[in-house]
Amino acid sequence: MKASTFFKKASLAVSGLVAGLLLSTAVVGAIPYDGAQTNASPVPAFNVFTGVPSYGDESDFLRARVPANGNLHDGSTPYTDPIATTCTDKQFLQLRVYVHNGASKDGNNNGAGPSVIHGAKVKVTLPTDEATSFTPSATLSASNAATVNDSATINCNGQKVKLHYVAGSASQFSDGTNTASALDDSIVTTGAPIQSQATPGDVWGCWEQRVYVILTVQVEVAPPTLPVTATCDLFKIETADDRTVKVSAFKYTATNATYKNTVINWDAGKTNDSTAAITDATKVVGQTHQYSADGTYLITATVHFSTADNADLAASTENCQQQVVFTTKKPPVVTTTTTETPATPVVAKPTALVNTGAGSVMALFGATTVLAATAYRWFLGRRLEA
Repeated sequence: MKASTFFKKASLAVSGLVAGLLLSTAVVGAIPYDGAQTNASPVPAFNVFTGVPSYGDESDFLRARVPANGNLHDGSTPYTDPIATTCTDKQFLQLRVYVHNGASKDGNNNGAGPSVIHGAKVKVTLPTDEATSFTPSATLSASNAATVNDSATINCNGQKVKLHYVAGSASQFSDGTNTASALDDSIVTTGAPIQSQATPGDVWGCWEQRVYVILTVQVEVAPPTLPVTATCDLFKIETADDRTVKVSAFKYTATNATYKNTVINWDAGKTNDSTAAITDATKVVGQTHQYSADGTYLITATVHFSTADNADLAASTENCQQQVVFTTKKPPVVTTTTTETPATPVVAKPTALVNTGAGSVMALFGATTVLAATAYRWFLGRRLEA
């Protein structure tokens, strides 16, 4: 080996070591690719080059594709960002994470040099909500290199779907080993270690040490929403004189819903005095409660259902409330009054006429006749004198 070559490599190694010690976590700016004249990153760094032939900017390292005919080993369909697809049910989509350590290969030193990234991990975050467009993201992290992030866009052309990671589908391929290997499913949770050579987490500097991570997601088209009816329709109470109440009628409606239980609130003492959950609907009728005091009580039945979208749906109590009133009736007060018996009225007897007999009558008649005749003669005399 020429002395000049030796000193050049030794100088690179020393300078790389110093840079690695001083700038191991520094953020490296974008480095334009200029062929053989391109300067390497002074420290281990993820995806710092721009204008890379047949790739573009390395900062756009998460891309997606729809594999032809659902073939996950399709070698003809490129990865792009964004992508648009109809997102049919059970359709497979693939995501690819591109990893390149931009440090100089001269500092690899068979894995022990200052150019090597250690503790490298890839984490992919998938949206979990139903939507018509998605932006999954990827994070590259390490113990001695700055963390970088990127996202991709998947448009489903208006189709509302969900995306699910296919367990066991993650794998990596390294130009350094030219072999593919499986990755742990932690890639979609805490992050999975990647490697360009034999040591997990180590990614050497150099174009030939690039790593490609691929994982599969599947489209799920949600079934059409079914109309749900979950109502309490009838709740009646009958009362007894001893302040006991009993449920006499109960009905509910459950369409695309399953009855779970009913809880009756007796409103005793104005506290939440309720029954335990009645899981058998046929046993709601016949439930009883006795109040310890008079008062007005609002008795309420709350019916719970389970549906496809709600594990515990409580129905409205509008039709399942009844008010009862208990008031003790006092006996009427009877007042005894002493009443004097009125005296029997004395009816005066009519005075009896004097019994004159027949002779007396005749005498009276005669006297009357003589008196009448004398008066007539006097009256007639007066007329003649006039």
